[in-house]
Amino acid sequence: MNSRLVTLALLALGCATTQQSGNQPSPPADHGVAYRGGRWFDGTKFVSKTMYVAGGVFHTRAPVRIDSVVDLAGGYVVPPFSDAHQHLVDPRIDQTIAMQLGAGIFYLKDQGSAPVIRRIIDPQLNKPTTFDFIGANQAWTSPGGHPVEVIKRGAAAGPFAAFVRDSLDPALVMQVESPADIEQRWAYFLAGKPDFVKVHVYRSDVYQQRRNDTIEGNVGIDPLLVPEIVKRAKASGLQVSAHVFTAADFRVAVTAGVQQIAHLPGGRGPDSLFALTDADAAAAARAGVTVITTVTQHEDSALLARLLKTQYANNINVLRRHHVPLLIGSDLIGRTATIEMVALAGSGLFTNLELLRMWSVTTPQAIFPSRRIGALQDGYEASFLVLRGDPLADFAQTRAISMRVKQGVLLR
Repeated sequence: MNSRLVTLALLALGCATTQQSGNQPSPPADHGVAYRGGRWFDGTKFVSKTMYVAGGVFHTRAPVRIDSVVDLAGGYVVPPFSDAHQHLVDPRIDQTIAMQLGAGIFYLKDQGSAPVIRRIIDPQLNKPTTFDFIGANQAWTSPGGHPVEVIKRGAAAGPFAAFVRDSLDPALVMQVESPADIEQRWAYFLAGKPDFVKVHVYRSDVYQQRRNDTIEGNVGIDPLLVPEIVKRAKASGLQVSAHVFTAADFRVAVTAGVQQIAHLPGGRGPDSLFALTDADAAAAARAGVTVITTVTQHEDSALLARLLKTQYANNINVLRRHHVPLLIGSDLIGRTATIEMVALAGSGLFTNLELLRMWSVTTPQAIFPSRRIGALQDGYEASFLVLRGDPLADFAQTRAISMRVKQGVLLR
């Protein structure tokens, strides 16, 4: 988490989505727009055809009246992109909207911020002219556990250092070391209307040795408390996403019943500390767990190059062998998942088709599972990007966006 943007978030302290259902072709609408001359992604290849948009929804049959015709001039049409691991800590949301939409990213999952920030940005999000968003609000950790050190560092020299000192817990992060601590904070947490729960499982293998360290951020939550949080989340109708660092953290989270792993295990240290096994991947597959990539989170190009050949390569391959869904997420505050995609495309671990499906199909559908998105089909939300070239031949074409349409609205 970037300290400068955490500071911007603290400065703010002083200051509908449409669902479609059904599997039958939609009846012709009274009027709409025809998009012709495009090559449309069908999940495996591009098909030349004309599609119609009426009422913010795709139609394969022409409406009774066509208000306008848009010539896509041979462009390649794909579903919009997504980022399953962001942190919206900058209250200047207009800048973030422009940046994300510019990259073709229409769907974001915030893996930890604060209700005070959310109250500022919520009115501007989840609209046809902005990106769609869900968030966890405050994350859960141990006293002084990660990411407490990041938040404090961001506020240390600013005018809200006193606020952080006095209101860090529970306003910005939940620090717990017993079931009673969780009980004390749970009602306050739910009052912020989180969409899911984020728990920090970090160096769980050495939690007992480090729990009394004076170095903040040296561990995450007590691994014995993760099942308690999962149980409460389930009772509240919420899923749980777990920050992990090592393979041991991955095992703790999956065993506790979390639905999502927010990072591929990997980082500085011996490869054996991070290596997932077939048993780990099989357990995740049985539990229906998804895993978010975040390979660029370390922001160290030399480290990334090494990890993509060692730790990340092993973990990606073992997870794919057991059909554990991989989602795209960057964990890059103030930037977009385009950086993540460049790294993954250069790794040689995926085909261009696999990358395109992960970014525009699998991840959006995982973020908003009840919505008809991630496909250019009859009855689905009419959201799409038009690329100048074929991303299956050259994945860099995903950055050559000539048109953006969200729920039938042309974004300019």
